[in-house]
Amino acid sequence: MDWRNELGGILAGRARATRAEQENAIFEAFLDTVAVPALNEVAEELNARHGRDAQVRRAPASVTLSVRYNDVEEITFRVMKHFVQNGILPRAEVRVNRGQRLMKYEGMFRGEPLTYPISTVTKEDVILGFLKYYRMGMDGGE
Repeated sequence: MDWRNELGGILAGRARATRAEQENAIFEAFLDTVAVPALNEVAEELNARHGRDAQVRRAPASVTLSVRYNDVEEITFRVMKHFVQNGILPRAEVRVNRGQRLMKYEGMFRGEPLTYPISTVTKEDVILGFLKYYRMGMDGGE
């Protein structure tokens, strides 16, 4: 038995776990400092000035903005993890009410390649992402 290789394997595995823990902590911080404040601003505007029932819910590894009007769900916009080669990036998972149908979409907050750091995704990116999908539901078109 080559105990040196065994020892190296144990420590390499621990380093990988630590990296995953760091990436998860960075993602959770992104949700708390970027995504939640962005979606809270949108919800406040929809509630105060547009007669909507908009609520933000923070869950482990995601944050969701749900918008209802006259007891009908207009949109559910969730910011979740998307695993990429160099870490974790946020992606939107969206359910939009288009007439009699609920349409599902998903998308990133930036284009390809998916090598940008999460630190470059801003509140404005999150808000613009929400507006893009909300417009689809309101316009009934792409």
